[in-house]
Amino acid sequence: MNLLPKSTSEFSQQEYWEKFFKTRGKKAFEWYGTYQQLYSVLHKYINPRDNILVGGCGNSALSADLYNAGFTSMTNVDISETVIEQMTKQYEKTHPLMKFKAMDLLEMTLDAETFSCFLDKGTLDALMSDANQESVERAEKMFKEIDRVLKVGGRYVCISLLQEHILQCLISYFHNLGWMIRVCRCEEAEHQEDPTDSRQKKPAASSRFPFPVFTVVCTKFKKMERITPLLEFCPDEKNIERLSSVDQLKERVRSVQHFATLCHQISHDEKTSQDVFIELMDPKSLKKTPKYTLFIVDRQCKSAQKFAAFVVPQGRETDWLFSSHEGRRQLADSAKFQRLLVIHLGRDHQFDSLDSVQTELAGIVSSLQPQGLPANTQIPFLSLGAQVNQRKEIYRAASESTGDYVIEEVEEENDGKPVILRRLIFLSNPNVIQSEARMKNGKVDLKHLACQHHLVMVEELRQHLDAKNPALNSILVLGLGGGALCTYLHQAYPHFKVDGVEIDPIMLELAEKYFGFKPNENLRPHIADGLAFVRDLAATESGERYGCIMLDVDCKDRSLGISCPPPSFLDSNFIGSVKQCLNPHGFFFMNLVCRDETKRNNVMEMLRKSFEIVQMRKIKGEVNEIIRCHPLALSTPAKARNGRKPLKK
Repeated sequence: MNLLPKSTSEFSQQEYWEKFFKTRGKKAFEWYGTYQQLYSVLHKYINPRDNILVGGCGNSALSADLYNAGFTSMTNVDISETVIEQMTKQYEKTHPLMKFKAMDLLEMTLDAETFSCFLDKGTLDALMSDANQESVERAEKMFKEIDRVLKVGGRYVCISLLQEHILQCLISYFHNLGWMIRVCRCEEAEHQEDPTDSRQKKPAASSRFPFPVFTVVCTKFKKMERITPLLEFCPDEKNIERLSSVDQLKERVRSVQHFATLCHQISHDEKTSQDVFIELMDPKSLKKTPKYTLFIVDRQCKSAQKFAAFVVPQGRETDWLFSSHEGRRQLADSAKFQRLLVIHLGRDHQFDSLDSVQTELAGIVSSLQPQGLPANTQIPFLSLGAQVNQRKEIYRAASESTGDYVIEEVEEENDGKPVILRRLIFLSNPNVIQSEARMKNGKVDLKHLACQHHLVMVEELRQHLDAKNPALNSILVLGLGGGALCTYLHQAYPHFKVDGVEIDPIMLELAEKYFGFKPNENLRPHIADGLAFVRDLAATESGERYGCIMLDVDCKDRSLGISCPPPSFLDSNFIGSVKQCLNPHGFFFMNLVCRDETKRNNVMEMLRKSFEIVQMRKIKGEVNEIIRCHPLALSTPAKARNGRKPLKK
């Protein structure tokens, strides 16, 4: 049985509705939700003392349900004489005060200013089935009639999908009249297709339209000069946001619609791609950064545990386990849930507790659950502990070279004890720590090296540097950053000369002020381009030759597939210059951050053309890899000298 029109324009035609209700008979057809789904918003904006006009009542049971709840002063109007006759016979004995009239809403024969509420459930959507001029004129005729029959202070309560053309027409018309407008999201309601439509391939219970349902409450006021009508948006029952423009209100509606569509797509896709993430803004905040970032991780294997959310404590979002696709996959495998939602907390926002995060996100997380789970499924929220950690911003500014940056302190637990870590973060790549130091008694702990890839570089250096050999007593670090690596090397080898090269003079200022970097005759900073510094040094025959050169320079272009170092530092001519700057027994260490296997192999092949030995060491739980290069073959294997297994070549 096909009850749907051949084209959307038929929704506005009387002949279509006569045929519809004759075919359907007494079986109620509920557009956009039943009374049980809508009662909370209806009871909030309609009073039992109201004289209610229901426009386009159809054969919905909504009016009868409202009557049963005490809303007895009600007139129901519909263009179809067939449905009015059906409804009159059905309710004349059980609901004697309820009236039914066959009438065109565009030309109502009702007295002016008679009603205090006009209730419209899907009627405007049917009347304005498309965006052409004829539809707009029909809608505006109905609006004019609504304005005529409502008293001052009366409300037009419109339940609608608010498609773009309807949203524009409805909001603009009543705002220009000087009416107050409030748009509310109906959280329990959702548009459902006609269950008797034979063209549906799936049963109605699983055939849901992704668009959310809204209730628009337009309150009639006399238009007053220099008074701007109120505009409000309610994303849920507890929150009301006052807005300054019609465009802002329309943007709020579009945002909810886009999110609902995305949730619908994700819930019906059992294998979401690795790039699926959602950034959630706080409309009440002046911050322009996301409050939450949600990553959807689907496991390829089936699991009895279907869905959970994992809240990453503040400061831990930079961990490989949470910042990389591979890490989040590993986290999902460990948690053993079919779908895991990994939640990052935005650094510019405040979070009181894990419970407050769960309360705020419960509805959104529920909307992202896999298809097939009951709507009331209890979703577990997981984390590393009971706290979300606290993040304290120490300093924020920008430089021409690095853009916006922030220095912050984050409290973490280490072996059950609180530890405060101070970090330098470039906001162009907020999930990467540029420099990190542990704080002790309010000061930087100069004897502690926090970054794992720095620790590996130093460990490799210790395996091969002989402090008694004068040929190996100098180190060049390309990429000073916060100075943590240079400071630690100076503490470990105070008689060595440690040179740090940094292109951005502001980084040197930050290193000295916030990370305990104190230059002296053996710890020397150089403000220069690392490329030019190395090439100029290599071209100077009498220039210094280092026992070790460490390359740790960040790449600003995230589209290249290599986050460290930049492509210019991977040029074969530059690598040749690096080799010339090493003494015959020297070592070259490179911090490589590359997720592209082909590019990683190309880097290794390029290095092997300049160095006799090229070895890579992966760091557990990190995307960083340390490459060690030596110009000459070692006469004694590392394992024989120190008992440690040599790196793989």
